[in-house]
Amino acid sequence: MPVAVNETISSILKQVAELPDSFTVQSSQDLNADLGIDSLKLIDVIVLVESELDIEIGDEFSRDLVTVADLQGYVNELVPG
Repeated sequence: MPVAVNETISSILKQVAELPDSFTVQSSQDLNADLGIDSLKLIDVIVLVESELDIEIGDEFSRDLVTVADLQGYVNELVPG
């Protein structure tokens, strides 16, 4: 399941950051510095991830998201199976 979840997250990040499909999202990338995901875009990412994966990401955790790996790790803990 984590591979599918991580692919979903990558796709959403590229969509919100308006990156080309050919761009490769890496877990070590900083959401803001590398992908241009500021606090407003992060809200969009969270809403889309929640909707796509049928989970709820707590507001308190969203403040701790710095890298793609942070987001992937937290979401993978929430997704059943």
